Amino acid sequence: MKGIIDSTLREGEQTVGVSFSPELKLEMIRRLCRIGVEEIEVGTATRYDTTPALLIRKCREERLPARLALWCRCNEKDIAAAAEAGPDVLSLSIPVSDLHLEKKLGKSRAWVLAKVEESLGYARKLGLPFVSLGFEDATRADPDYVGIVVREAARCGVDRIRLADTVGVASPAGIAGLVRRIQEISAVEIGVHMHNDFGMATANSIAAIDSGADWADATILGLGERAGNARLEELAAFLSLQRNHHYQVGLIPDLSRLVAEAVGTGIEPHRPVIGGDIFACETGLHLQGLQREPVTYEPFPPEAVRAERLLLFGAKVGRREIGDCLGADHGGMSEGDYDSIVTRIREMAGSSGYPLRLEKFSAVVRSMAAGCIPG
Repeated sequence: MKGIIDSTLREGEQTVGVSFSPELKLEMIRRLCRIGVEEIEVGTATRYDTTPALLIRKCREERLPARLALWCRCNEKDIAAAAEAGPDVLSLSIPVSDLHLEKKLGKSRAWVLAKVEESLGYARKLGLPFVSLGFEDATRADPDYVGIVVREAARCGVDRIRLADTVGVASPAGIAGLVRRIQEISAVEIGVHMHNDFGMATANSIAAIDSGADWADATILGLGERAGNARLEELAAFLSLQRNHHYQVGLIPDLSRLVAEAVGTGIEPHRPVIGGDIFACETGLHLQGLQREPVTYEPFPPEAVRAERLLLFGAKVGRREIGDCLGADHGGMSEGDYDSIVTRIREMAGSSGYPLRLEKFSAVVRSMAAGCIPG
């Protein structure tokens, strides 16, 4: 694996109602670089939008380390606009499914092959240093035809093929098979761009990487068309905490909150990696395990994402939690004493509408226990 391509500034802005200011875009790029994201799409190349060129210039002035990419249609005027902006990577895109070719464009398979040769040749003529070719709707295309387009692109000197699961219908096994099929055809780099319409984008990205893909696209908060894309926070955290990659996962929650505020949405408490309650626990057996050895019920320590463990006691509390709290100081207590404390804890949680934190729970238990144990 070579890395993650962040597409928030391009695909993310395709989310309904989302538009980032140039200043916010630059700040997002800075933070993505601190996290360690290797490549960042700064926008779409057109003759009418000067923001991508501005961002590229600012990033160069600040010597930011990530490679900067521009997404572009297979259109000579757009390719020329991209070349003027001077990205490190030109990300061309062309449909490869019969559905898109016939229903959207009214074009043939032969047209695609000709356009690939024309566009890649023109990009090279203009001196663009690295050219990626995205296969739109690749997961609904004829696999044999996808192979034909791969061979033509490789012949024309493409540096990377990017497989787009345009409407999020891929499965982990399906995308893994497609990646392996392309590897058998060509040695070009392979990237994947997974949509999340069935909630599979992150899993599909990992499956593709495990099968040999070099790159996976992601967006902050999973922003993007319809149900969005693979979520940067999930992908980077998994690769870092489960695969020993280099991403600075502890910086991701702050970036996520910055973007959430900008787009006017909250972060769900149980959202993986960045949710405020992902290290909160109220279940008896789990509480016991966490207090004795946190790894029993946590996939990674809260410190990894600059969070805190929160042990809570309320409607699910039982005698075991009371005994664990008191330790050796519970001699002389009857079953009725335990039940009284359990009832009181549950009443307090019920009246406040939220379980008791560990400190409050311990204070109540010890206070009531002191009145139960003969002096």
